[in-house]
Amino acid sequence: MKRGSALMIIVCFSTLVGCNDGSENPGIDCSGSDLSLEITDFVKSDCDEPGSVSLSASGGEGNYTYSVDDGVFQDSPVFDGLFASNFVFSVMDEKGCVVTKSFRLESEPTGITLNLQGNPSNCTSNTGSIIAQASGGVGNLQFSLNGSGFADSNEFANIGAGDYSVTVRDEEGCRVNKSIKILTNTSLAGDIMPIINKDCAISGCHNGSQSPRLITESEVIANAARIRSETQAGSMPRDGTLTQTEIDLIACWVDDGSKDN
Repeated sequence: MKRGSALMIIVCFSTLVGCNDGSENPGIDCSGSDLSLEITDFVKSDCDEPGSVSLSASGGEGNYTYSVDDGVFQDSPVFDGLFASNFVFSVMDEKGCVVTKSFRLESEPTGITLNLQGNPSNCTSNTGSIIAQASGGVGNLQFSLNGSGFADSNEFANIGAGDYSVTVRDEEGCRVNKSIKILTNTSLAGDIMPIINKDCAISGCHNGSQSPRLITESEVIANAARIRSETQAGSMPRDGTLTQTEIDLIACWVDDGSKDN
């Protein structure tokens, strides 16, 4: 495969400069951080041979970790096993500041480019969807979701939150696969805080009388896993006043990543 230098790259990529306050550590101040991220090298993907992208970070507080498309952070700045697509790479320093960079990895002429667009689902019903946008390859392209039969349609509707895998193949059997996580449209401000304020952050309980304190959104985010566990078990709130829908909303929000939304 052909190697390319990030300095001579023709493909489109953009830098999102600035830190993501609270994405990994709610409450930290990254406004003055000089953390930055660069693409230093890449290898294009071919029909059945994945490519790779190499990163380099500077500034910030050091001890960098890296991720791609909101995945798990890792120590290595190299991501291999990548087929042609648009990616968002992130670097996080030891303070918790995060900087991201968008990058389009191209394919060799015989390869296929695959991009996935996911639309969220309702928490308690399957209203999500995935649209697969593919190009390249030979002849007609067909699509499969989670190993199902291939079809011409590139859209998968009526799916719930969760992890999915989409495969595209051309008429010569070249296949490219990419994964996507479908989230829900559950909101911390609109769905979760009203539940906490009504049933948990009340007198004699988590309004400061009992640990943990759950008055602010940042306090709820910090205790998200515990809140999910105890509401699922029925031990929170103590009088068991939550409806099943409220319990499900809390679980959906936490499973989505306990976002400050």
